[in-house]
Amino acid sequence: MRIRTRLMVAIAANIIVFVGVIFFVVRPYFIERSEEQDRLVVDNHIESVIETLNQRKSSLERTLADWSVWDDAYDFVKNHNASFIQSNLGGTTLENLNLNAMIFLNREGDVHYAEVRNPPTTTAADERAFIDDLANRVSRSLTERNGIYESVYGPVLFVQQPIVKSDRSGPVEGNLIMVEFVETAFLDEVEAQTKIPIDLLQDANDTVQVSVLKETTEVLLPLQTVFEQSDYNVKFSVAQSHYQNTITMLRSGMFALLFLGIILFASIMGTVYHVVIRRLMEIGIELKHITRERDSRLRLTHKENSHDEIEQMATSMNEVLAALEDTRAEVIDRAYRDALTQLPNRLAVEDYFANVRQSYRHIGVIGIDLDDFRRINDQFGHRTGDAVLIYIASRLNFYKEDGFVARIGADEFIFLHPNWTLEELRPVARRLTKDLSDWADTNGVKGLTSTIGLDVFASHHPHHTYEILMGRLDVVLHEAKLSGKNRILSFQEIEDGSHYLQTLEMERDLRRALEEDEFELYYQPIVSPHPFAVRGVEALIRWNHPVKGQVSPGLFIPIAEQLGLISDIGRWVLRQAVREMADHVTHHELFLSINVSKRQIADGSFLAELESILNDTTFSPANLHVEITESEVGGNLYELQQFIASLKAIGVKISLDDFGVGTSSLSFLQSLQLDLIKIDQNFVKGIPENTFDRALLEGLYQTFHTLGLDIVTEGVERPEQLAFVLEHSNSLIQGYHYSKPVPLVQLEHYLKKVVMM
Repeated sequence: MRIRTRLMVAIAANIIVFVGVIFFVVRPYFIERSEEQDRLVVDNHIESVIETLNQRKSSLERTLADWSVWDDAYDFVKNHNASFIQSNLGGTTLENLNLNAMIFLNREGDVHYAEVRNPPTTTAADERAFIDDLANRVSRSLTERNGIYESVYGPVLFVQQPIVKSDRSGPVEGNLIMVEFVETAFLDEVEAQTKIPIDLLQDANDTVQVSVLKETTEVLLPLQTVFEQSDYNVKFSVAQSHYQNTITMLRSGMFALLFLGIILFASIMGTVYHVVIRRLMEIGIELKHITRERDSRLRLTHKENSHDEIEQMATSMNEVLAALEDTRAEVIDRAYRDALTQLPNRLAVEDYFANVRQSYRHIGVIGIDLDDFRRINDQFGHRTGDAVLIYIASRLNFYKEDGFVARIGADEFIFLHPNWTLEELRPVARRLTKDLSDWADTNGVKGLTSTIGLDVFASHHPHHTYEILMGRLDVVLHEAKLSGKNRILSFQEIEDGSHYLQTLEMERDLRRALEEDEFELYYQPIVSPHPFAVRGVEALIRWNHPVKGQVSPGLFIPIAEQLGLISDIGRWVLRQAVREMADHVTHHELFLSINVSKRQIADGSFLAELESILNDTTFSPANLHVEITESEVGGNLYELQQFIASLKAIGVKISLDDFGVGTSSLSFLQSLQLDLIKIDQNFVKGIPENTFDRALLEGLYQTFHTLGLDIVTEGVERPEQLAFVLEHSNSLIQGYHYSKPVPLVQLEHYLKKVVMM
């Protein structure tokens, strides 16, 4: 990611974080505070309404107390003061007391006297019904001292108190009820005192309900919170002024903040671009040009009037480029030249070959490899060894004429000369050999010899590359050393009969065979003669070479062992055999026998592949026999025992193959957990004619039967051989008498034929 993009992302991210903090932290904080303020206002309004109604109720109760605790009223309800009404309840008394009705009840709860002022309706029946209803309500529940209820005149507020003497002596002689109509004037007075528009709703709710709407908060206040009994609620709305003001402020602030952020972002980016990014981009373009031109002599431009950090960096880069230019020349010289002999090295050879191959049809090649040079260093010291190398370098420079010489290894040199033939190369090679021998005699370095390989390489051929040139030189030097060292040999002399070349070719073909699936499995049945039944099959590899045809396992298996390819081949055999024989093993109740090599045991490849196959398939390990050849028993016995123990733990059976080929197998039989012995065919060839072979085979049968080992006799080809084996053992038979190794298709036909017998 470019610096400009990273700066834009960083600045934008910081602004977004800042705005995010404002939006998700500061904004909710202010909104919560404003909502809290609005809740306090609502609570204050509720308290104000309650307090106003309480004051109204208290004022009415105080008036009631003055009248109910009064001897004249007490005598009046006892019918002892007939003039009470005339003296105290004139036409303006209720108006002066701000009452709409006053009702005196006697001791029995009956109406003793009642007066109603300015009722909404004027019929006597309505007035009588109103008085009786209120008297009954009070008589039913003398404990309710006040309340608001629905009457024929609408909602009315009443207070009542027992009538007693002024000194509160004597019995209660009745109740006094004072009434105020809860009409428009009543509500207007409450609104004037609370400064809140209120509505009176008839509802039996008994809890305060607060509903927060979009712009207002609605409150439903039960009058039971003020009065002892009520059928009404008071409803009023409170504007969310703090919340609305805060939202308006935040909205304006967020727009201003966004606008400010955009301006700030543009300002910072403009400043950073002109001060930093533009100059860095110029330096980047110049560096790309230098890289593209691959010329360390180029330099970055320098701004004379600027001495900031970027210009200091540009100056430092120019200094680095100058140092690189100096180092490059030194590195190139070191890369293409040997430090000790001052001859060109292997890299220089490749460069030389690339330059001359198009100009010449062939190149004469001399390869020199000192024999046992490590011994020279160890015996005479490294200084002597270095002196030998320097001397050879000097002689090569003497003979090279228009050619090219180089040191290509610790003790290897090469001489190249365009258009030279073998006849021209051989005298130089002989003189080099004589020069080296003379120097060794003069300096007392005994045993100093060299192996020299010659080649005339067709450089103009399109497929003859530098790698081919060096490969041919390695081959001829290798063959020369194999034939005794201290000699001169040309590639042309060994081109058609080199064992080394054949090995290289075989390795190449084996690797291709694995990749191209040129291998095939043959199977040889292992049978039980009486009654006749196929008990198992041994998997044997075959190679169908696309050019050479069938290649004998006796030829390619030893080379595969030598080259380390046997483990790859063994893995292929195991997986292919299990895949091909899985159904046959189950259907025909057979065991599958697989050969394993010493290398597969040592590197663990067989066990790893076997565990993988058993995990991937349903093949039963009890149906698998692993064959170990007798020649492998004489190696690392402990390693072999561990290998067998691992197979036994899985459930695989162990067979000892080719018994009798080695010389020490019997001594190891007790230490190996073998299940089956396969007697080599060499014991059977002379049966029954050879007396020694008969006696030896009889003894082996008796020994193995005593040890409780199953036996397979290999190489049974003739009926008389089979008769001898059956006479002296119950061995299984594997040999051409029953079947030679056959491809899978023929084996399937053979198994079907056996089933039908």
